[in-house]
Formats: sequence, structure tokens, C-alpha cells
Amino acid sequence: MKAVTHSPNAAARPASRWRLRGAAALMGAVLMTTSCWGTGSETPSSAPTIPSSPESSPPPTPPARLTTAWEVTVTGSGPLLEAHEGLVVAPDLTAGGSKLRMLNWADGSEVWSVDVSSDLAGFDILRKVPDTPPGQVAIWAETSQQRRSLFVYSTADGSLIGRLDEKPKHYLAMAASGAIYEMDTSNEGTVRISRAPSVKEAHTKQWSIDLPEEAREWFWVREHDGVTDFCVDGQAGPVNEYACYLSVHTGDGSPVVKDGVRYRSAWAGNVLAGRKNDGPLKGFDQHGKELWTVEVEDGYPLGWGDDLIYVTEGTHQSFVGLDPATGKELWRRDRDGGPWLTPVFDRTPSPQDGPLSVMVLDPSIQTGVLDPKTGQVDLVDHQITEIREVFPPIGGALLISTGTSDVSAWFVLYPGKPGTLWDDVLKNYDTYDTLDGRFVASKGDRIALLA
Repeated sequence: MKAVTHSPNAAARPASRWRLRGAAALMGAVLMTTSCWGTGSETPSSAPTIPSSPESSPPPTPPARLTTAWEVTVTGSGPLLEAHEGLVVAPDLTAGGSKLRMLNWADGSEVWSVDVSSDLAGFDILRKVPDTPPGQVAIWAETSQQRRSLFVYSTADGSLIGRLDEKPKHYLAMAASGAIYEMDTSNEGTVRISRAPSVKEAHTKQWSIDLPEEAREWFWVREHDGVTDFCVDGQAGPVNEYACYLSVHTGDGSPVVKDGVRYRSAWAGNVLAGRKNDGPLKGFDQHGKELWTVEVEDGYPLGWGDDLIYVTEGTHQSFVGLDPATGKELWRRDRDGGPWLTPVFDRTPSPQDGPLSVMVLDPSIQTGVLDPKTGQVDLVDHQITEIREVFPPIGGALLISTGTSDVSAWFVLYPGKPGTLWDDVLKNYDTYDTLDGRFVASKGDRIALLA
């Protein structure tokens, strides 16, 4: 499960979130969300037909009640980092913190701590890396001039595995496998993309490709079934800028589609659907063979396991179900009584993340679950107003912040089901993270596991 953070201090702890700024402007709008960000269930297969996705089963149901399993105080604690082996706590550089620690998931006891002040000297901000391979935890360290370095540590003892400094006009991303991808934009008009197997072998390029396209300064990568997708990182840009724009074969870097970039592309089963600029929507197989072409309104495709949904944008917005094999329209769902708010994703969604939920904000919050095969959705009114922020915690639920920035309450609800699941769940805390499928809350140096 992808890591998600909320904090009132966005500069210190960047958040993947859906911010509902300007509530009055959103009246009558609809927001489509998922419980977290996918790890690639809408992936291509080597089979020539659309397979049934093994990840289409629903995620675990959230617990009916949420209690504090344990709470500990960690002096000088900063960002909380996701690791399979335990909860890693980075130092708070602004408060003079110097230690990297790992806590036991079972009881919060300290497994190890190491002084990393010499590693992080000269840096001002630490940011988490969402996905790391087993045995590793990674953080970005930034200077006040926004120069970045990647630090990768061992979860066995906190020892430094490797450091990689990001050069000017070069942009780095670490895949869940530990592979390092680099974009070199120093030559005007072209971008060179390279892959290295790990941070320790960062200078050993497995391949490099040149593309005549403008690069994205912030990006993340997703590797799956021999393919790597390059996507805009929603944490760095506008929260509604969800876009995967390039898919290449992981083995040699050759683009899946020969003419390169497809803005707002998505996999549905083993079909890659995407548009090039304002052109038609096209479907390709995993070898780049064009399967179909359809004229569409402005918008973008959304892959949901083996299902393909096209989201139109503009004054009149619709969700349109398409047959991934032929591009034929199967169903259309129009917003009744007003425009849709552009769906917001920081990571590509998938069925394993929870339901494909819809939220209406006027006059109070209403939620429902969109059936990707029929477009059917039934809304339930939760009688909650003054929505401020929406976050995806665990198991398909939605965490809702109400009130003002100074005075707020937190409710958790399950889309399409009446009432609320947990009431004022964060009354004793002010930040939370979903890490390794666990719900972690904190306030200052206090860290708690909620279960």
C-alpha cells in the first residue's frame, strides 16, 4: 500500500492528498477517489486476450473500531518511512534531530538507531520515498536551494547502502525494485532516460534511450510485467495532475508505442490506452500493435484492472466505459444537475486499492461506488458539511476533515454505506500515515499505531 501523509506543515512533510480548497466553488461538484494508489494491478499480460485480473478482489475491510495499539515518544522525530520490517523514523532536521530509528511494528519498541547527522549535513528537508524493496528504506534530502540527494539505508541495522546526488537538469526516481531511473534534460529539445539496477550500481547503466520530448521535472515510475510506466508525481505538482505518459520495456528501454509519449495513458488488462496531445484515444497491445482508434472528447483514460473508463473533462463531464479490446463504448454515466469535478489521483488506482468511489459535496457529502462494468452508482448522504480535506486511509475507507484549519474534526466513512465508520479518529493527533498497510498517527514526538 502506498504511503500517504497529512500534515498542516506541507513544506516539512509533503502530502499526497485531495485538498478541497474553496468549498463554495465546489458546490455541486463530484470527486472520484480511491482508497490508496495502485501498485500495478492494471498491468499488461503476455496473453493475447484480456485476462481476469487476480487483483480484482476487494481489499480487507477496515476494522469497525479503531483503538491505539501502542504509543511511544521519539525525541526529534521527523518523517515516518515505510518499510516491510518495521516503522522507520527519520530525524527532524529543523529541530536538530540526528538519529534514524526503526521501531517494532508489534509494540513500538526501538529495534535500532543510528546517528545520520554526518550523512545529512547541509540538508534542510527530508522527504519519504514511497516504495522501497525489502531490506531497504529510502529518503530524499533537500537543501534550501532545492538540490536533492537520495539516501538508502538498510533496515537490518540502519547502515548506509548508498547515496546518489541529483545533478542539475537531471531527475531521479527509485522504483519499488530498487532500480534507479534518471532523466537527463541538459540537452535542449531531448530527454535521455537511463536505468541502473540499484543505488549502489547507479553509474552502471543497463540502458539509455533518447526521446524528442520535453521531460517532466518530477516523476515516478512503476514497474510491472516487464514494463515500466513513467508518471507525473502528484506530490510535486497540482493535485489533479494524474498522468502516466510513457511506457517502456524494462529490459531494454524500448517504448511500448513506437511514437513515444502518450499523455494520460493507462493499462487495462494487457491493453495500453492513451492519447497523443489532443488526438484520438488509441489502444495498443503490449508489443505496440495498434488495436483500435476512437474519437473522444477532451479527457483521459482510467485503467481499473481489466476495465477501461474514459473520463471526459469540461463543462459537461462523463464517465464512459469502453471495451479494452475494441474501444467500443459500453456505457456512459453523465453527471445529473451540474459538472463533475476532475477526478484526482496522485497514484494510478486499481481494484486492490478499494472501491472506485464517487463523492458529491453539495449540500453535504454524498458517496457511492461506481461499478466499472456498468457505470451504476448509488449515492448515500452522510450528513457531513464543511468538508476541508479528503484522504485515503486503509481498506477502501475515506478520511474526511471538516471545519477550519484551526478547528477540525476527522471522520472515516466507507463509500456507499450510511453513517460514519470512525468518529473524530484523529482528535489526539495531527498527522497520519498509511504505512505498510498500517494506520500510524503522530503529534510532535508522539507516534501511535492505530488498529
